[in-house]
Amino acid sequence: MAPSSTIFRGPFVITGLSGGGKTVLSRSLEDLGYNCVDNIPLDLLEELFRRSEEIEKLVVVLDVRAAGMSKKYPEIHSRLTRQHNSLRLIFVEATVAILEQRFSVARRPHPLRDRGLEQAILEEKQRLAPIRQRADLVVDTTSLSPHDLRRHILELAGVDKPAELMKIEIQSFSYLQGVPSTASLVFDVRFLPNPYFEEALRPLSGTDSEVAQWLSGHGQVLEAVDRIGSLVKYLVPAYARELKTHLLVAVGCTGGRHRSVFVAEQLARGLEGRIQTVNVHHRDRDNWRY
Repeated sequence: MAPSSTIFRGPFVITGLSGGGKTVLSRSLEDLGYNCVDNIPLDLLEELFRRSEEIEKLVVVLDVRAAGMSKKYPEIHSRLTRQHNSLRLIFVEATVAILEQRFSVARRPHPLRDRGLEQAILEEKQRLAPIRQRADLVVDTTSLSPHDLRRHILELAGVDKPAELMKIEIQSFSYLQGVPSTASLVFDVRFLPNPYFEEALRPLSGTDSEVAQWLSGHGQVLEAVDRIGSLVKYLVPAYARELKTHLLVAVGCTGGRHRSVFVAEQLARGLEGRIQTVNVHHRDRDNWRY
């Protein structure tokens, strides 16, 4: 395995033993903005490289199912490396015992399914041996968890601060319409003073200056925004350490038009400059009827 100080930029071809971790690697690179193509026929591979507009952001995943993989690919790889000297071939593998265990847990058949599992793994290993010899990086995932493997590939790609990958979406919503099912954090702000009961403010929303000014005039609202914001800022690095790349923070009130909208906007402003990407979405603001 290459030292962590080695940085690979791409394009990449990822191959190796089934169950070795090809999917984890490709998804990790996809999170970095790479375009991943899985199991393309070998006859189309060189054409794909010729047509790719961002060649340095291309990732191709190949496995033993590709027709002629063991015989055709070494020659194709030689031609590709002459045309693209930054091309890197990554080969993943693990011990037979670990691969057997992974297939047992996943309950998936091996690609070479017309024989016993151990025999299939050994035959695949033999078939791919010529390709392994050409690899720029061989990753043995025997003792690596998916998180460890993902962290390793991010380091190899030059990402030393996982928080830089974090994308946060702050979404306001109405409890009458239901809590967003994919939310990681949910804050109920129905305890705050409600502009709905102010006749002049009722038709407005939390993004209107009149409503924002009214809510800002209540110390309870500002304290709630500050406490919720502090918790989110505390949790973001913790999620980043677990290599989570997308965090949905949901803020809800009764109608999803006033309080939740205002709080969501304030949270987003508090995170600006700390997180690379912060998006605000008001799911039910414009669906509300008064």
